[in-house]
Amino acid sequence: MRGLLFSPILFYGQILFVLALALLLGAIATRDARGTVRAGGSRLAPLLEREEVRAVALGWSLRTWLWVRAVSAAFGLVVGLVIGTPVVIAGCALVGVFAVPFVLGPLSDRRRLQMERAIVDQARAIVDLIRTSNQTLDEALTDAGANPLPILRRVMAPLADTHQSIRDRLIEVDRRALSPIANRVCADLLLSLDTSPEAFVVEAAEVLIPQYEADLTLQERNHAIAQGSRQAGYIVAGLMGFMFIVVMHVDTFRDAYSRPLGQLVLVVVAGMVMVIFWVIGQLTPRVHWVRWNLGEIKSQLERRYA
Repeated sequence: MRGLLFSPILFYGQILFVLALALLLGAIATRDARGTVRAGGSRLAPLLEREEVRAVALGWSLRTWLWVRAVSAAFGLVVGLVIGTPVVIAGCALVGVFAVPFVLGPLSDRRRLQMERAIVDQARAIVDLIRTSNQTLDEALTDAGANPLPILRRVMAPLADTHQSIRDRLIEVDRRALSPIANRVCADLLLSLDTSPEAFVVEAAEVLIPQYEADLTLQERNHAIAQGSRQAGYIVAGLMGFMFIVVMHVDTFRDAYSRPLGQLVLVVVAGMVMVIFWVIGQLTPRVHWVRWNLGEIKSQLERRYA
């Protein structure tokens, strides 16, 4: 009991408690200042859709992504079993579940940003193709699907499938990209299919492309802000992991944390760490994008020209 009371992890937990309270007050103040900016349905998005967004950002299939997460969870469970206390077993399994998105977050964000930049470049290339070759928008999109930028090969592949209507192909591109910029580009292209090539070129050059560039700039700023918040999370996780390893290598502390009271202390400290991660996320400014329902746009257009 004496070892538990003077444990460095308990002392560090007290520091975390003060830090968590300070961050929580900051999050409440920030939310009040933002008002209703966060009013949106993005938090209710299905779990599998969120997982697919992460997989697409890495260039993986959903099945591969889920397998990687399952292996990580199994590894965490094995580590917990080696240590042997009930709370540590459950905690290590949970860490394994959430470790993959946490560790691969920078790579995922960087690759998504590269993909969205490539989408804007591809839209600009389509406009140039129509301007120089006198093609229709339908023909230019088919050519873009046959010769896409390397990072967009999987996303743009449906455009080359001439067995489907061009509207269905654009909807499939949006489904594969799972990107707000791709969604907006596909919506604009759906609405532009019935305009003349000359009118589309003028509209794209004067309105659409500048808007895409502005959206891309906003995404880049969001990426930079997210990187700063993620670094704070890495610091917290690294310090707690280091303290946990040090404590578990001392027999006296290990025995103390194997008892019921020690297990309770570990639960409380882990809970405070989770609160800190949550508050860091709440303090990170986010822009919630409007997602256009391309299926409904297609239906409205077909109804209009029926």
